[in-house]
Amino acid sequence: MKNLRIAIAYAAALVLIPPAIVQAELPGVTVNISNFSPSSGTVEVSLFNSAGSFLVEPYLQASGNVDEDGNFQTRFAALPSGEYAVVVVHDANNNGQLDNGFLGFGGEDYAYSNNVQTWFGRPDFDQVKFVVKESGVVLQIDMN
Repeated sequence: MKNLRIAIAYAAALVLIPPAIVQAELPGVTVNISNFSPSSGTVEVSLFNSAGSFLVEPYLQASGNVDEDGNFQTRFAALPSGEYAVVVVHDANNNGQLDNGFLGFGGEDYAYSNNVQTWFGRPDFDQVKFVVKESGVVLQIDMN
């Protein structure tokens, strides 16, 4: 009976290990964000995986606090190869929302992958997308 339990446990381990190995081998995206002003508050980083979901439904999200040097880093691991886009929102006053200033400008900061700047409206997915392949991607996003 003891040998049967050991054999079952061994078989279960073999079934569970391969998906973990495959997941570990998938590439990821490291997002380095700099120049938060003020160097306080929280950051929300949203990762989108298609034009249809862009600015509607994030594929993955990460959040945390801006460090004292005005930087933040996060990593999205084990991503399938494909096209993605990142949006960063800085909630400087920690009120849980993106505040707008006069006429909708000058409130709290936000940024896009590829450091795309927009004056009016939002960029489309093609402007901010990047490709994740086998080796993964490191993004540098400047909040200025």
